[in-house]
Amino acid sequence: MKTAGGTPLLILLALLVVLTGPVGFADSEQERKKASDFTLKSLSGKNIKLGELRGRVVLVNFWATWCTPCKEELPFFNSLYQRYKGLGLEILGVNIDKTTSQASQMSGALGLSFPILLDPAGKISGLYQIRSMPTTFVVAKDGTIRHVHWGFGPDDTGRYESEIRSLLKE
Repeated sequence: MKTAGGTPLLILLALLVVLTGPVGFADSEQERKKASDFTLKSLSGKNIKLGELRGRVVLVNFWATWCTPCKEELPFFNSLYQRYKGLGLEILGVNIDKTTSQASQMSGALGLSFPILLDPAGKISGLYQIRSMPTTFVVAKDGTIRHVHWGFGPDDTGRYESEIRSLLKE
């Protein structure tokens, strides 16, 4: 199969994959940009402001109770949080459900120990241009977005661990 200009379509598709990187791993357009600051109320009732966490590595994870990969990812994030919070890791789970009761119930059932923030109006998920669930931004100590992940799969656990270790050393 050839395009109008004579270049095989498969070569163009392969070039697109090479230039954009693996799907679900990083978005070069968003990488190295300052993470937009926000303040959200947590399930505990406390307001949490991303900007106040400067100096720490922060995973900002957007999730929903209806999202199957989220249910797999959240326990993994909880284990990361337990291992690395003393070394400077923070995890903010931003729930996008319209009601807080489902987020509270799921968080409790999974035994999540990191803050669960509530975004029922979708203001912050809109600010971050969330287009799929789950989506996670890995923010460096200087407040820049270093990695963006869409979805969650078996290969992601090693990537997250490697990224966190690297950023904690900076």
